[in-house]
Amino acid sequence: MSSVKRGFNQIFKFGVGLGLGVSSGLLVGLPVLAAPAPVFEPILEDLSTAPVAHPIRLPTSVPSDVELYPSATQHFGILVLRLVTAPDCEDASCLGLNIAVTAEPPYWPPPGDNTLTPVDLGNDIQGYSSEGGGFGAVQWVQDGSLYALSYKVDMFSLEDAIAMATSMVSEPPVTTPPQ
Repeated sequence: MSSVKRGFNQIFKFGVGLGLGVSSGLLVGLPVLAAPAPVFEPILEDLSTAPVAHPIRLPTSVPSDVELYPSATQHFGILVLRLVTAPDCEDASCLGLNIAVTAEPPYWPPPGDNTLTPVDLGNDIQGYSSEGGGFGAVQWVQDGSLYALSYKVDMFSLEDAIAMATSMVSEPPVTTPPQ
């Protein structure tokens, strides 16, 4: 069972136990943790136990009209999660969404980069969006890591990408790097 599921089950049991002895009106104030979008379910167990250098954050929903298939790889300290339109497809034509996590760069945002547009992601996190070549991206730094959510513009809108990034910013990581 993944740590996300275990965490949810523990919170659920605590809430039920609390509710048995206390008025249900008090439960309104308890925080509710959202789970990652269901599309990530096939790789959640692997992500929650994989040794990673940076915390992994996932969106709570992925608004897509087509079926997407998740995969995860690590290259040179960069974790890359892909959502593709065909199982096991590595070709760019199948790519719907890409999430990359790496170390925070020494300068952020890159000085003199006029292609980035500031976007507020909440929780005092400043993000930046860009589009070009049929793809868009929303990028931000959080907890010492650089997150980049790239998307195919014919599948997702900038508003979709900002909503996904905003949910990633506000949710706890699926994994925490080793201490």
